[in-house]
Amino acid sequence: MDGPIDADLQDWAGLSSKDWPTLLLGNGLSINLWSGFRYASLYASASLTPEAQAIFAELGTTNFEQCLECLHHANIALRALHKSTTKVDQTYAEVRDALFETVGDVHVPWGHFPQSTHDLLAETMNQHKAVFTTSYDLCLYWSHLQTSKQVNMIDFFWAAGRQFDPDNVGVRSANATRVFYLHGGLHLWQDDMTDDNGKWTNADGSLLDLRSKYGPTSSRRPLFVSEGTSAAKSRTIRQSTYLTFCLEELRNDDRPTVLFGQSLADQDSHIAEALNEGGRRRIAISMFPSGDHNAIIAEKARILRKLPDHNVSFFDSTSHPIGDSSLQIHTP
Repeated sequence: MDGPIDADLQDWAGLSSKDWPTLLLGNGLSINLWSGFRYASLYASASLTPEAQAIFAELGTTNFEQCLECLHHANIALRALHKSTTKVDQTYAEVRDALFETVGDVHVPWGHFPQSTHDLLAETMNQHKAVFTTSYDLCLYWSHLQTSKQVNMIDFFWAAGRQFDPDNVGVRSANATRVFYLHGGLHLWQDDMTDDNGKWTNADGSLLDLRSKYGPTSSRRPLFVSEGTSAAKSRTIRQSTYLTFCLEELRNDDRPTVLFGQSLADQDSHIAEALNEGGRRRIAISMFPSGDHNAIIAEKARILRKLPDHNVSFFDSTSHPIGDSSLQIHTP
């Protein structure tokens, strides 16, 4: 983006004629589909200890990542002072686990997800060569499975038992859209005994009820990156062969890219760093037209500092097919 920064947002129609092989999605898409994915909704539904609630209150936020970041820094401070971190670490784990469980609890119900929305999401993904997402929810996965139209998408979980094999990632179809869950998801798991990664499958939508699959005798745990800082997220990613593979694919992808619902917040600095690995290219970024010109200019400036070497443009998120407010799902 050259010249002074203004508050103008392009219409997606003016950009859609160009070739955009790569799509990077964030939680903004999920929120446009289901308001329950907003942090305020998640917080209101979460089962949090009084200690955890007190931290949220002190910070004046309902943002789980901000609370986790605060606890992360508290751990650093206590260790530097040679003090016990037991309570801080316990609260950190409680908040992290509450986020995973609450996303499942407040998730849009399977039966209320319109077929037309499944089709739109799947068709949109199918228009790109690679789709990366940082969201944990099942919306994209469901749409991949449930589209009534012909799409060609793969997610690399094709080894025996729906597992990921890092030695078997060759793509036979040149036209296939490759889908990468950068931060894991509700449908993905990791085995602490074997380090295997895989996905749960169930066509009737009961993937929202996975607690029984992670009992006290099971070595499997959710593959779900919810740490509060980018550095902590990166450490969790490195512990998974699948997540490491996804992030490396993003690093190696230097094609024109669309970011939708992904604001590149500080907690996702590793995503911006991955985008900056490649050479200069076109990047189109969605922004919600809030009407606050100063806020839009400030947000543009912040994002441009994250992506200093690319040709960045900003477009009105509501002008994109998956940003249409009519997609918001309402239960009866």
